[in-house]
Amino acid sequence: PLWRQAEADAAAAGRPGMDFAPLLAGVRPLVEGADLAVCHLETPIAPAGGPYSGYPSFSVPPEVAPALAQTGFDACTTASNHTYDQGGAGVDRTLAALDAAGIRHAGSARTPEEAAVITAVDVGGARVALLSYTYGFNGYAAPDGQTWRSRQIDEGAVLRDAARARDEGADVVVVALHWGDEYVHEP
Repeated sequence: PLWRQAEADAAAAGRPGMDFAPLLAGVRPLVEGADLAVCHLETPIAPAGGPYSGYPSFSVPPEVAPALAQTGFDACTTASNHTYDQGGAGVDRTLAALDAAGIRHAGSARTPEEAAVITAVDVGGARVALLSYTYGFNGYAAPDGQTWRSRQIDEGAVLRDAARARDEGADVVVVALHWGDEYVHEP
């Protein structure tokens, strides 16, 4: 239903494809008002025109990324149980779409060098590091054995990364953990 609505919104504006910005318009004032607005992009981005797929193996329209930027998001975390749903190409497309939209990202990577970089954003005179990890990948193996492509929760690694972020000048370290039981709201 969201894809159909995004198609209808694009058509109403005389544009082809999908426009997700109207669907996000209700939260835009809140998001734009934040000093640092971070979203969690759980699903990989599909090639332009698709194919798109939902549960259990996601591949979502690339028009999502510019809509997130228009809504005011500065960064997205990307480590999730669906990070590997579309393999390495899905990781690459997702990060390229976020880059094209001007949105910083943490949690997955295209190269080992990119995986080693800690995402840091300057916010009102403070340097904020953003770290992102997931509990697992729904049984998908790392594409081509490239385990550096996404970060899995490991307490020692999280603490080491946070310490390194501080050593690299972060005033604040934000850690996003994708975990828990689906549809359970109590911690």
